[in-house]
Amino acid sequence: MRRCLRPCLILLAVLAVLAAAAVIAFNLHLQSPAMQERLRQGAMETLGLPLNIRSTVYTPWDGIRLRGLVVPDTANAGVNFLEASEFQILFRLRPLLRREFVVSSLCLKEAVLNWRQNPEGRWRLPRQTDASAVPARDKAPPETAPEEPPAAKAAEPFRIRIEGMEIRRSRILFENRDAWPLLDAEGITARAAIDAEGNARGEAEVPEAVVAGVVVARDLGSPFTLQKGKLSLPEIRGDLSGGRLSGQGSIAVRKEGSPYEWQLQLDDFRLADLRLPASFGGTKFEGLLAARLDLSGRNAPDRQVRGTGRLDVSGGKLVPPPHLQEIGRALAIRELRGMDLQAARAELRIEDDFIHVEPLWLRAEDLAIEMRGTVTRAGKLDLTGRLLLAPKSAAQLAERTGREWPAAGDGELPGYRAVPFKVTGTLEKPESNLASRLLGGGVGGKIGEFFLNFLGNP
Repeated sequence: MRRCLRPCLILLAVLAVLAAAAVIAFNLHLQSPAMQERLRQGAMETLGLPLNIRSTVYTPWDGIRLRGLVVPDTANAGVNFLEASEFQILFRLRPLLRREFVVSSLCLKEAVLNWRQNPEGRWRLPRQTDASAVPARDKAPPETAPEEPPAAKAAEPFRIRIEGMEIRRSRILFENRDAWPLLDAEGITARAAIDAEGNARGEAEVPEAVVAGVVVARDLGSPFTLQKGKLSLPEIRGDLSGGRLSGQGSIAVRKEGSPYEWQLQLDDFRLADLRLPASFGGTKFEGLLAARLDLSGRNAPDRQVRGTGRLDVSGGKLVPPPHLQEIGRALAIRELRGMDLQAARAELRIEDDFIHVEPLWLRAEDLAIEMRGTVTRAGKLDLTGRLLLAPKSAAQLAERTGREWPAAGDGELPGYRAVPFKVTGTLEKPESNLASRLLGGGVGGKIGEFFLNFLGNP
């Protein structure tokens, strides 16, 4: 027994040394400048994106780990489209003998996707613009390419199969051209099992997301499937300020333009929890919002968007900022000190770059507001509105300002007077002539910002 033990130990030691030497040699090969360039060029050919990798390491227990991944944004200087601390590739060794590269798991860790509009206000992937980065074989015309030797043609290529994919603790940030965050989702995790045909089934979760800096969503998630190039999310769920988000969606990722369809429903959203920007000037909203959105379309080329939406508010109340309340006291307009809404709704129609408001309707006890018009995808406003005043409020305001307005001509509001106005500018900095139409040019001072600068300056 002792005679056999020593040769066995020597054999095991030799095998261990050979294995360690093989791992070291493989790591040196992975970290060589030539291999790093091949990885970068491979990413360029496969994804069409420029990719930089800080280091590459291999161990038998952790697989291949690409660390410090960076995809620069070629349209916005100083911005990276994608950063990731690590991309891990776990694969099986035995199938390599059969010329099969079986990946048991792909794992992207602590990634940040920062997608910003280009200066023209469009969403574009950061394609490589440097012609020198294109491999030489792609530049050569087909007739000048050297013919492959017979042995190379006969060689069977490695078959690649991926069994699972995972994303851990990642973040997605969509920004407009001015770096204003339209969507900021953190802590994203996703896991999927992939079959031999490339179809996937898994679950995705987002602990928290902020939409346009105004709405905070928590515990977003949905199971998902990828079947023959169609990504489906059949049970979208989430919490938006106590409101329940539900719906479904799908994207045909393999078809040109990636056609998509979304149906989303929001119930019992608390308006008091909105994070209103400074342009609201301290205005507060209360009540519960219900919303429905049906959207379909496709991306470039031949970009197309079609959809409808509806918003309804129950128990609504609008509380103006203090300076506007003071004007309400001075002019004896109760609604400028606080407005209990008897009705609040909006009908929306989406066509390509335009959201058509048809109409937005707010109704209080002694006044109503109706607006129609368009909002562009870039946030530009072109709205025509009417402020409808009850007979008593119109008479009081006419006595103090010396202004008269025509009858509204609305069957639902007999005797009301109509004050027409316009809202232009952008969502971030709107402009309105309501104050001048309502109060005239003789009222001094600045009315201030209210409902996206709704009143404007007299």
